[in-house]
Amino acid sequence: MLWPFKVIPRIFNLLTVAAVLFFIALLILAIPSFFDPEFEIVNNASEAVSVVATWRSNEKQIGRIQSMSSYRFSVNDEAAMKFRVRYASGREVESEPLYFTSGIKVIATISSDGIEIRYDHEP
Repeated sequence: MLWPFKVIPRIFNLLTVAAVLFFIALLILAIPSFFDPEFEIVNNASEAVSVVATWRSNEKQIGRIQSMSSYRFSVNDEAAMKFRVRYASGREVESEPLYFTSGIKVIATISSDGIEIRYDHEP
């Protein structure tokens, strides 16, 4: 008759551990959403480029990025970002807009052929 009294505390301990693990996992998933979105511009082109980032009615002049260099920045907003790139040769290209929100990192890779933007968790 004593066995239920030994099993019940073990069940409560197991449920407590499961609840703590659940809340830790929930925190790990929720914390990134409190950070500003980050952007990284990587210049893989063989020449220096000048970059302008635009979203909504805002514009950020990144300026000149040397070949094989990168630039990072963040904004406190939620919208769709486009990048306008001007090569040293005078040619200009513009990326498609990519939506960003809190906790997201966007990578813009510039090559001699153009610009590709993606989220950091995409291959």
